[in-house]
Amino acid sequence: MKTPSLLALIASSALALAGSTGCGAAAPRAMSPVASAAQAPAPAALERSLFSRDVTGSVGENELQRILDSRMDLTFPVRVGVVSLDDAFRAESRAAVGEQGIMSGAVTRSLKGATHFSHVTDVSTELPNPQGLEGLRTIAARYRLRYLLLCSARSEDTTHLNNWAWLYATGVGMLLAPGVSVGTQGMLQASLFDVKSGTVLFTVSEPFETSSVTWLIGSGREHSQADGRAMSKAAERLARGVLAQTEHVARWAEEERAAVARNSAHDDGPESDKAAAKATVTR
Repeated sequence: MKTPSLLALIASSALALAGSTGCGAAAPRAMSPVASAAQAPAPAALERSLFSRDVTGSVGENELQRILDSRMDLTFPVRVGVVSLDDAFRAESRAAVGEQGIMSGAVTRSLKGATHFSHVTDVSTELPNPQGLEGLRTIAARYRLRYLLLCSARSEDTTHLNNWAWLYATGVGMLLAPGVSVGTQGMLQASLFDVKSGTVLFTVSEPFETSSVTWLIGSGREHSQADGRAMSKAAERLARGVLAQTEHVARWAEEERAAVARNSAHDDGPESDKAAAKATVTR
């Protein structure tokens, strides 16, 4: 048996090394999930409402997915309108006069001068408009408002006769015995409505409650006054909650906008460098 020469061994080793190197170069490099996410295009902002222009405000599956995938594009500081409604999100259901005065007054006073609101105005729902959310968008357009703060109140009357009421059978007891326990359990709600996209940015709720013992005669007046005082205090707390939520979404939107700008600069960086290098060579 012949022993292979040293030259032949060197040649065969070189061929094997070249083959292994070629195979390694041909194998694709797996992109890490982080790099893939960083190179993914930034979602587009929602430029208009995709909801139907009727009372239902319905949305199709494709439009629903577009809304959920879109980027929130918030604008601050901006003009905002305060709307008092009897039923939330319904332009045709105006709140009672007393509730309007309490909610609009307390909320508007609390929001004026806030960093994110350049101007705060009360909004009248008596302007001609279609029903539902589209009606609110129509009213906002007449005021040239980007956002509406929709305020509403729900309450349950818990008034009942207490143990003193047994004296009412005497006749005189109706004048002397505090046999009526007046009370209310309620909830104030405020939602920041984006007129441009037809979406709701957030909702803040604030409960309130009243309870007192009074005489039968004049119990209705006592009940109304107690409810007004409790609702006024709740409206002030509600306004503070609105300011806190606005600060939160504004900061979040700014961070998202900065991330989109960084990704855009990262994507345009190599092209910008090439253009600059080409210009330098031309000069």
